[in-house]
Amino acid sequence: MSADVRVAAARYMEQRRARGYNLVDEGVLLAVFAEGVHAGGAGRVTVSDAVAFATRGADVVSRTTQARRLAVIRGFVEWLLAIDPAAADPIPPGLIRGSYERKTPYLYSLDQVEQLMSAARALPARFVADAMAVIIGLLYVTGLRSGEAFALDIADFDPSRLVLTVHGKLDRQRLVPVHPSTVERLDAYCTGRTEGPLLVGRGGRRIAPSTVHGAFRRLVGTCELAPQAGTRPPRLHDFRHTLAVDTLVDALRRGLDVDARLAVLSTFLGHADAYSTYWYLTASPELMSVVSDRVAAAMKRRPR
Repeated sequence: MSADVRVAAARYMEQRRARGYNLVDEGVLLAVFAEGVHAGGAGRVTVSDAVAFATRGADVVSRTTQARRLAVIRGFVEWLLAIDPAAADPIPPGLIRGSYERKTPYLYSLDQVEQLMSAARALPARFVADAMAVIIGLLYVTGLRSGEAFALDIADFDPSRLVLTVHGKLDRQRLVPVHPSTVERLDAYCTGRTEGPLLVGRGGRRIAPSTVHGAFRRLVGTCELAPQAGTRPPRLHDFRHTLAVDTLVDALRRGLDVDARLAVLSTFLGHADAYSTYWYLTASPELMSVVSDRVAAAMKRRPR
C-alpha cells in the first residue's frame, strides 16, 4: 500500500466532513479500524480484515451494528480504491445483513445507577475508573448521546452558567443545563486541566468509545442488573431513554401537560422534531396508558 492507512482514513473523513457530514461515531470507528490494520503490518485492506473488525464482540453486538460497521469500512474502501487500486480488496455488498428493530430500552432505577457508579470507581485502571463514574452520572442526568459526551471539550463546560455546549447530530448545537452538583463533580474531574477533551483516557487523550463501551459491559456484568422483559441488555444509550421516560412519567403523575413537556424534552435531547420524542410514550406501562387513552379519544371523535 503506497500510503499509511491511518493517514488515508483521516483524509477520507476530512473530505466527508467538508461536505457537511458530522460523522463523530463513524470517524472514531474508522480510526480504530485503520490503527488495527497498521498494527497488523498488512500491506492492504482485505475483506477478512473488514469482516473481522465488523463482527468483533458478536456475542453482545447486534447484526445491525455489525452491518453498519462494515458499511462504514466499505465506504472508505471504495474511496481508497479510486485513489490506489492496489490499496485494498473490494468489499462486496450484503456480506452482513441486519435489519433495524427498535427494541424497548432498558430503564435504570436510581439504585442501579448508583450501583454502576460505585463499581466504576473500583475499576483497577484509575483513568478508566474516574472517566466511567463521570460518564455514567453525566449521561443519567443530561440524557446526552454517548457520542456527544465523548466529543465534549473542557471549553464546552461553563460552570459559571451551569451549562454544557453540546454538538449534536447534523452539526446542531444546543445548551444543556446541568445541576450544581453535576458542575461540582465535573470541576473535580477536570482539576488541573484547562483545555483539551473533557473525558480523558490514558495520557490525557480523548477517551476511546471502545474503551468506555467495553468497561461498561464489564460493569453491567459485575452489578448483575436485573433483566427486564422484552428489553435488550443494558447500554449506555439507555441512560438517555431513562431520563426521557422518567421526565414524562413525572409529568403524568403531577398532572402536567405531557404534550408540553414532550416539546421541551425534544429540544433538551436535541431531536430534530417532537415526532422522534413521542416514541418514549411507548417505553413504560404508565406512559402506554397515555397512548391508549388518546387512541380511544381519537376513535370517539371519528365520524361514523
